[in-house]
Amino acid sequence: MSDESSNGKPVSNDASALMERRLKRERNAREQAESLLREKTQNLYATLQESQRAQKDLELALWASQESFWSWEAQSDIMEIRSFSLHSQSVSTWSGTLIQLLERVHEDDLEGLQFHWTMALHGNRDRVEFSFRLMLEKSYQWVRLRGRVLERGSAGEALHIVGTTKDITQQRKAEQSFHLMASAFASSREPMLVLSPDLIITECNDAFIHLLGMSVKEQCVGLDFNQIFIAEKVDKAQLAIDKQVRFESKIKNQSGEMKVVDISVALFETYQQTSSYLIATMRDISDRKRNEAKLRQLALHDELTGLSNRNSLRESISVLVKRVQPFSLVFIDLDGFKAINDNAGHERGDAELQRMGALLTGMFGPIGEVGRWGGDEFIAVVPNQNIEDIAERSQELISQIEEDAIVVKGTELRLSASIGIAEFPGHSSNIEGLVQCADAAMYRAKELGKGQTFVYEPGLYESMTQQVSMVNDLRKAVENHLLDFYIQGKYDLNGVLKGGEVLCRWISGLHGVVSPAVFIPIAEEHKLDSAIGLQALEAACDYISIMESQQGEAIPLSVNISANQMLDPEFPDQAASICLDNNISPEFIELELTESVFIRDEKSALRALNTLRESGFRLSLDDFGSGFSSLSYLRSFQFEVVKVDKSLIQGIHQDSKANALFNGLIAMLKSLQIDVVAEGVELESYLPFMEQADIKLMQGFYFDKPMPYDQFLARHTTEPNR
Repeated sequence: MSDESSNGKPVSNDASALMERRLKRERNAREQAESLLREKTQNLYATLQESQRAQKDLELALWASQESFWSWEAQSDIMEIRSFSLHSQSVSTWSGTLIQLLERVHEDDLEGLQFHWTMALHGNRDRVEFSFRLMLEKSYQWVRLRGRVLERGSAGEALHIVGTTKDITQQRKAEQSFHLMASAFASSREPMLVLSPDLIITECNDAFIHLLGMSVKEQCVGLDFNQIFIAEKVDKAQLAIDKQVRFESKIKNQSGEMKVVDISVALFETYQQTSSYLIATMRDISDRKRNEAKLRQLALHDELTGLSNRNSLRESISVLVKRVQPFSLVFIDLDGFKAINDNAGHERGDAELQRMGALLTGMFGPIGEVGRWGGDEFIAVVPNQNIEDIAERSQELISQIEEDAIVVKGTELRLSASIGIAEFPGHSSNIEGLVQCADAAMYRAKELGKGQTFVYEPGLYESMTQQVSMVNDLRKAVENHLLDFYIQGKYDLNGVLKGGEVLCRWISGLHGVVSPAVFIPIAEEHKLDSAIGLQALEAACDYISIMESQQGEAIPLSVNISANQMLDPEFPDQAASICLDNNISPEFIELELTESVFIRDEKSALRALNTLRESGFRLSLDDFGSGFSSLSYLRSFQFEVVKVDKSLIQGIHQDSKANALFNGLIAMLKSLQIDVVAEGVELESYLPFMEQADIKLMQGFYFDKPMPYDQFLARHTTEPNR
């Protein structure tokens, strides 16, 4: 039974409805809470999933960039470094205090790292970035550290810093290599350039700027590399095939100066061949080219005269021979050059060679090539010219050479020439043979009296070859003492023998009886005259000894001494030694010499004569009145005897002028208290004139001819007076 209220109505129904409504509200609220919780849970899970994916992406990004993550907490002073790989489970971690980290830093980088860290901890700098060397395993590696301050304390001190690190060792090495290459490029003494594939200059160094004479790089950048050359240029097609080309070319700098350069251009392609560029290096070889040209000039030209030398002449002749082109070879040998060189000095000798070169160039240069063959020998190579015209030009050249006179110590010296001409291919078909033919013709010109031109004739070279054979045979005769020494007497007006002259004779097994006029010049030319002179002196000593032993007394003998021997510093001692070894007084020996010795070297000749005079030898001036006779020699050298040349005696019995000249000369010599010997007395008709001139000694065929000593001795034993 339900209760009733004050108004009499029941109350149970109202309470029930109220309770039901409350329960309904609570149920709705719980459902809403559960729904919200479920939604929040799902959102949280989704956020967690997203965070994990983001972390994974971050780790993958760090792995891809080869970066490591690090963090530092001030409270613990611990730095933790985590390195990631493709798989999250292979994370490697290093942690330690800053002190432990600094212990592994290279000592040269400590100060810098400490500075940057201090600025991050206590300064206003939130970002940290620094590279340093860190000991990893057993070697230092370059590490780049980046970071940011996330939290600071009340005093502004850093509490939490995070960031990334990366091993940049390879990058550092690459940068160092790049810097070295860049430094080498910039500071190279050789011009270097970077070019585009179209050969446009994109970069160049100071050496290239200096080569072109420009002031700044901008003047060079943008130029077409090929346009700076005025000779050979880069072959693009060849470069594309070979990847590198090298050649020589010429450029003109801003001053207009021409430069010769050696160029090397190489093609380089970038990674995966996406683009390419060119590196060009240049080298200024102007000096080398000038030196090469100078060396070639020296190799092919005579330094003194500027003419072609032997090598150059051979090249020119070889070209003509290969072409079988007819030409004439003119071989010129100077006469009298040695006398000028020895007496006027080498400078004057050089000047004469230069004058000769100029004359030769003027005469044959317009129609051929001229050159110095060597010493005082010259050659002209003249193609396509008539040999008669060449011979005429040669004789004219000799006349021009002889025009200048050189006066040395009162003596006039003149240069002349002997010229031989040979033709190709008529006289010889090869270079050596042709030169030999021209040389033989030149020697024939000398034999004819010098200062002449001679055209080669068949058989002449063979004759010259025979002369070479004669030289060799003479050398053997001298070395083996196979020469004979004859005697020709010297007589007074009554025909009494007063002395004699030792004369050399040569009877060759190959060449028969050879005249002294032939073999004595050969001996002098080939340095055999000194040995012959010593052998003649020994023969004279032998003859004097024999005369003393067989007749009880001896006559003085004279011996001819060449200029070469008289100028030999050892000759005075050699002469004295020979006399001493044979127990012969030097007073019995008269040494005859010609004036050529004074022309060669007056001072040396004076020393030798004084030494010989002090040793007791009598000195005689031979052939006086011929050649370059000078009266000053009689005063300077105090000869005891003068031998008057036969050229002054011939004709005195028929020519009043010749007689007057002879008598005047003899009177002068007697006034100087010099004994006179007249040579070349061949006729009895000369004797009255000899008596008139008061000649004390005579020599010639009228009295006797040179004969072997045994015959000479036998004759004068049976006929003491002639």
